[in-house]
Amino acid sequence: MSLRLLLLAAVLCTVQGRLHSVTKPSTALDVDEPVYLALEDKSSPMFTKDTMPEVSPTLKCIINLTAQYFLIYTALAVVRTINQLREAKMTGLQQMLETACTTVTYAPMLSVLFLGTRMRAIQLAQGHTEKYGLPQWWVQDAMYACSGAVFVQVLVVLLIPVVTGDAAAKTDEDGNLDMSTSQAGGTLVTALSVIRYLLMLGLYGGFTTVIYGCFAMEGPKEIWDGNEPPVSPALFSTILLTSTFFGVYLLVALTKTAIELRGNSVFLQKLSSVLTLAKFTVNFAPMLAILFIGARMRALQMDPKNGNPQRWAQCCFYLCTASLVVQTLMVVLMPICTECEVKQGSVEGDVEFEVEDESVRIVLTVVRYLALAAMYTGFSAVVASVFLITHPEDPALTPPLSTAMLCTMNLSVQYFGVYLGLFLCNTAKQCFSGPFVGKLMAIFEAGQKTVMFAPMLSILFWAARMRALQLAKTEDGTIPTTAGPPYWAQDAMFLATWSVLIQLIMAMVLPALSDENIQMDENGAVKPPQSTSWAVTATFEGIRYFSLVSMYGGSTAVMASMFLMTPESIPPYSDSVGYVPPPPSVPTPTAF
Repeated sequence: MSLRLLLLAAVLCTVQGRLHSVTKPSTALDVDEPVYLALEDKSSPMFTKDTMPEVSPTLKCIINLTAQYFLIYTALAVVRTINQLREAKMTGLQQMLETACTTVTYAPMLSVLFLGTRMRAIQLAQGHTEKYGLPQWWVQDAMYACSGAVFVQVLVVLLIPVVTGDAAAKTDEDGNLDMSTSQAGGTLVTALSVIRYLLMLGLYGGFTTVIYGCFAMEGPKEIWDGNEPPVSPALFSTILLTSTFFGVYLLVALTKTAIELRGNSVFLQKLSSVLTLAKFTVNFAPMLAILFIGARMRALQMDPKNGNPQRWAQCCFYLCTASLVVQTLMVVLMPICTECEVKQGSVEGDVEFEVEDESVRIVLTVVRYLALAAMYTGFSAVVASVFLITHPEDPALTPPLSTAMLCTMNLSVQYFGVYLGLFLCNTAKQCFSGPFVGKLMAIFEAGQKTVMFAPMLSILFWAARMRALQLAKTEDGTIPTTAGPPYWAQDAMFLATWSVLIQLIMAMVLPALSDENIQMDENGAVKPPQSTSWAVTATFEGIRYFSLVSMYGGSTAVMASMFLMTPESIPPYSDSVGYVPPPPSVPTPTAF
């Protein structure tokens, strides 16, 4: 089943080139922003290079978080490669960058929340967010506070070795500063601890303010006359996922603070252990949330004012969200309220409950499997809804999927396909014994690290598309049907997506063909078996590094496009074409 999902991801990216030519894009609607659409691309652009609006505060914050995320990981990959190639190791720099990676843990979840808030503002203002001041100024300030808190945390981690003389700054598993082992003086440690708590206050206070702003946001009276729609199921589910995500990490931080102030105890030690396991469960939240936002954008293409995915798709939003929340509550509350021990399962996000009462154990196991099955079933249904949804007035007007949506679907299938395979293998391992199940599980474990960038890449693609649609407005306030980022930026989206898919296929095919145990390097890439020939090893290494460079290079190009794009350089005002053909249009029904 999982291998079929991965093959589907590959087909989604390759089939479009077979079904459509690059000479003339489709005239079907191709806009992911709730504004009125132009059916013809004949109008002149509203803006020029000199008069175009600045990047919105929301996108600035998303760019900030995305840049931090990929710059840190790119620098770490470069340093690790250099250390592998030469004898003089830059151990201190590598440790410093590895520590900095833990500080960007919150970037994907924050970015999805900001993106959903921006979509809410665009819907209420019908695209004129600057005119009506949406999101509210204090919500935008809260976004700056969140992204600034993460950025300052990264700077502090990078500067601490210079100030204190330590080999590298220390952080806990959640990316928060840990000065308990620092060799610096008491005053400096106190000052850094104060900075730590101020950053936490800015982070958690900021995201709480953004969530409140989503519900308090009011639409203009001339558009809605006081009858603006409520928060959509997609955004509401994203808010629930965000609250669960940050709730767990906040409890972890408070527990560690209590241990620092009052000393350790049996209760605090037990609570700290279960919260650590709960973090693995909520790590699915960013990918689920961006999938919900993508499905919502697809629906808004067809009904800019009240568009929503199918009713059953919206129920699946809540099903996935409830599944994650139930699993998290079970992990946290069961060991505290009952005589139950929680242990991490073989799959990230999965846990095992051990109790003496056999009937209680059976009930907990059934609930756990039902919750996991609900999440994967809901995810599959949401993906299907994106392809099955049609225009409410005429199916012939159903727009093709945009590049951002295609890439998001591709990455989502890769991400959840790997974890579904791990879950099924773990279940089979408990019922059957033998080398085949163990090897199959090793295959999916080898692909686990290659999909870690999927949520952040998806968010980046949508942010670039939002910026392009803003600049593509015509003089009459409409948006051309072929509007989108520059073609080279869309090609970069495909490049980054395909590079992740290539690494994933290599990571899963190699252990299937080899009798040796598969090994991963520090960058999450597969190492070639030692028994292979030099030529095979060289080829394998070349593909491996080309995939890594493609992923980092593609993401960098998409980020750069948000600053470099102008109305004259984006479709339909630019005459350039991309290397990857656009997706096929929905064929017009013929009368019999």
